[in-house]
Amino acid sequence: MATVDRVIVDYGHGGMIDGEYQTPGSKQYHFTEPEEFSIYEGVFNRGTASKFMSLLVRAGVETYDCVSGRYVVDSIDTVSLEQADVSLSQRVANANRENKSGSTIFVSIHANAIGMDIKGPSLNVRGASVFVYRASGLSGDIANNLLAEYGNTELRPRKVVENQSFYVLRKTVMPALLSENGFFVNFDEAKYLMTEEGQRDIARAHFNSIKDLLG
Repeated sequence: MATVDRVIVDYGHGGMIDGEYQTPGSKQYHFTEPEEFSIYEGVFNRGTASKFMSLLVRAGVETYDCVSGRYVVDSIDTVSLEQADVSLSQRVANANRENKSGSTIFVSIHANAIGMDIKGPSLNVRGASVFVYRASGLSGDIANNLLAEYGNTELRPRKVVENQSFYVLRKTVMPALLSENGFFVNFDEAKYLMTEEGQRDIARAHFNSIKDLLG
């Protein structure tokens, strides 16, 4: 069985700099009902990625942040991550440079949406999916593990999806997966995604999906 001793972590879109969201005009939702509430996908991504990376570091796994282009050697919090909206090409170039062995995997953390609106009522869509370039091989195995692990969160498992169009799946040279952790346009899921508990649950699900493969 393949072993994993290096995990490259990608967290999509921008975070907050001086209170300003770094992906203006998209990747956010401002609920008008059932009550006013705002979520920024990049903020969720960073919260979950920081907790995932901290679990990896504590387990002795070599952990690389491809957004900031650095190795993480201690537990880290969300505000310590890169907040700029770094381009897809730069993140992938950083990742591919660190593919030093066949035991490296790439994990990109996101939340999902439908439509282009950034303001409106809660939408009736929910659940978590995992995207891979091909469903066979190591990335497919981990994706199926992660889908099962969502059963230990408040997110409903949806499916593993083959996708050859996502840039980070198409251009990375190591086994890669992209997780869509719930829908940030669904009020209940958005509330969960923005809690420390929700981010810890989802980070733990990602860690558990590879823990039996750790070298």
